[in-house]
Amino acid sequence: MAGGCQAAQLTSGHAEANDTGLTPIFEAQRFKLREFRFADLDDLAAMVSDEDQMRFYPRPKTRAEARAWISQNLSFYTEYGFGFWLIESIPRSDFLGYCGIRPLARGTSDIEMGWQIKKTSWNQGIATEAATAARDLAFTRFGLPGLVALIHPDHTASRRIAEKIGMQEHETAIIEGFPWVVYRKQPQ
Repeated sequence: MAGGCQAAQLTSGHAEANDTGLTPIFEAQRFKLREFRFADLDDLAAMVSDEDQMRFYPRPKTRAEARAWISQNLSFYTEYGFGFWLIESIPRSDFLGYCGIRPLARGTSDIEMGWQIKKTSWNQGIATEAATAARDLAFTRFGLPGLVALIHPDHTASRRIAEKIGMQEHETAIIEGFPWVVYRKQPQ
């Protein structure tokens, strides 16, 4: 695994409580991936309401939408054992963004991979390292048959990350009036 990453040893798909709050899903030198909880709402809402942070999305999100997004991921953890995970710095436990895997839409078999890094942490390699970890977890731990990533055509940084982790451009699509490049990755 790239970047000297070491996966946390867990027996189930869920993070388990410990004396610091949650056992990480994955732990690297600089950060860990862990399940979201409602206590993370302030950090998530601040990130997704920022216009600069959301320039490649249809629009910034409200606090209520951020709360609903956390709630949806909590449901994914219960139903599938995975979802989008919070990226937390080590050792300070600062919120760095999120990365993970989740069903693309109810009723489809596609699993979406996604990442978003707080702008104060851009250009530090965190997104690539977290995406590599999430990709590897998807295929080795969860045994998924493939991943898709939906990326705005002009978001060159995210497109580079997808390519660095072995995803290939598959097609372009308009979803709910918004353009996306669809990347795909199969296990090797």
